This record gives sequence, C-alpha cells and structure tokens, in this order.
Amino acid sequence: MECATKIYDRTLIAVFKENRKVLRDMVKESNDLFYQSRERKYTLLPTLKKLQSGDVNTAHYYVQVVDYLSEVTKALIHITRPAFGHIDNNHEGLSKEQIVDLMRVNDQVEAIFDKINDMLRTKDFSDLDMVLEMRDKLFDTIVEAIKNQLRRINGDPAASTRASVLYLTILNETKTMILQARNLLKSQHYFLESRK
Repeated sequence: MECATKIYDRTLIAVFKENRKVLRDMVKESNDLFYQSRERKYTLLPTLKKLQSGDVNTAHYYVQVVDYLSEVTKALIHITRPAFGHIDNNHEGLSKEQIVDLMRVNDQVEAIFDKINDMLRTKDFSDLDMVLEMRDKLFDTIVEAIKNQLRRINGDPAASTRASVLYLTILNETKTMILQARNLLKSQHYFLESRK
C-alpha cells in the first residue's frame, strides 16, 4: 500500500509537469506491483492450508485482502499506463483547471492513504470510520471535478478530447482504487481479529 501511495502521487505530479521519464518509471513500478500482487494471488493455496487448519473465517479474510490488493494495483495500472501514453505521444497536457481539480483529489487521496498505511502498520483500526468519512468526502470532490469537466467541455468545444479522457480516467480509477483500499483495510482488520 505504501508503494501504491508513492506511485499514485508521483504519477499525478509527473502528468502535471508532463514528465515522460518519471511516468515511464511509474508504469514500470505499477506493473511490478501488480505482478507481485498477482503472484501472491496465485500462491494462495499453501497459505490457505496453514490458515484453514485454524479457522475458515481467517482464510476467507486473507483471500479478500489479497484480492483487494490486486484490485488496487490494477486500478493503479489503469492510471499510470494511460498517463504515460498520453504524454509519450505528445498529446496536449492537462489544463490549469484540470490540474487544480486533480491536486485537490490528490491531497485527499494522500491523506486517506496515510491514514490507511498508518493503521496497517500499527494494526490499530480504531479510525476505520474516519477513513469511511474521508472516502465519502473524496468521492464528493471527484463528483465535483467531473461536473467541472463537463461544464468545461460544454463551454469550450475545442477543449482537448484526449486530455479530457485522461482526466476522467484518472478520476474514475482513483475512485476504484480508494474503494478497494478501504475494503482491504476492513478485511485486514477482520483477518487480524479472527486470528486472536
């Protein structure tokens, strides 16, 4: 999760600055992370056999954690690849308004990821409800950003279609990523509770 946090943040900043090299690196790192999580998914059986000797619930939560992690990394790839492709093909960058909206989203994502990573690190899940509230606020910000973009498209027919598609892709995949990260956090909490 800490790697996902870093990749997401660095990708958005690289898109703002149209930094091809950093975006290429973020595609590589997100691919590596995705393949690591996929590998974990395929090597589930030995771990499940160890866990199931204790409790079926514990094994079930472990499967969920691994699955949600895989979904987070998949959403990340769906952000890094199009971002790199857009800049690598010399398409028009994002507008100032799009950047401002995405910076607001990025700040909230960073706060959520910091909270999630802290809870995973300390194994203290007392702020689970706070993450839910933060997620809901972020989703409101994303809805507002999408509406802003729709207004811009209607107001300026010459607005870059490709930049709009990239912008909307980033917003939608961010939503998916945060949804799955929150699910992962909840399952990790239940996993640890069921092992006690």
